[in-house]
Amino acid sequence: MSLGFNSDVPVGDDVFHVQTENYGGPQYTIVTLVYHRGRILHRRNSNYSDLIAAAGLSEESLNSRVEDQHRSVVEEIRRGAISVPSESVPSNNSGSQGIQVRLRNAGSWFSAGQASLDLEVIQRKGSTPVKGATVEAFLTGSRGGAHCEAETGIDGLARIQFAVPNAAANGTELVIRARAGESQATDEIRFVLRPRQSGSTKTPKNLAKQERE
Repeated sequence: MSLGFNSDVPVGDDVFHVQTENYGGPQYTIVTLVYHRGRILHRRNSNYSDLIAAAGLSEESLNSRVEDQHRSVVEEIRRGAISVPSESVPSNNSGSQGIQVRLRNAGSWFSAGQASLDLEVIQRKGSTPVKGATVEAFLTGSRGGAHCEAETGIDGLARIQFAVPNAAANGTELVIRARAGESQATDEIRFVLRPRQSGSTKTPKNLAKQERE
């Protein structure tokens, strides 16, 4: 299964980051996000249930669909169809609006085939809890993986729960994203699933944290 595509697209003095991923089933959705200076500028979703319904679905045809969507968005940026509204360009002080998402139970998030993610969203400056932030979590490259969302409370906390498919392979990534309301400030963390050294191959995974983008 395709893990997606990432591109940096320079346009004049700006650089846009384009990220396209296949969320897998049961939604069978391809999502492309365009980031500009840490904020989500554009989002595009498409459903590929037609490929699932067709006989003989191949990884090649799905990867081609993911790549076509990614390339289409990149070309729209280059020709100016996707651009930054002048009033949306942040000032030099915009860093104060940055947020950080944390997984509070990284050592105990998985049990009996179920993921229970205790998440926290705070402001990078001052560590103040962020109320009403949208947090989402999913596993990359997994047909049976869920794509779930929740909203933080007044304490900046949220919980996301979903079933982890047995087919989740070594190297699959747990992706957690946060978006803070009207400011659209974003943060993302990724963890690579690793088999436990002494456990069953069907059960649990350890998390190896990756660098933020």
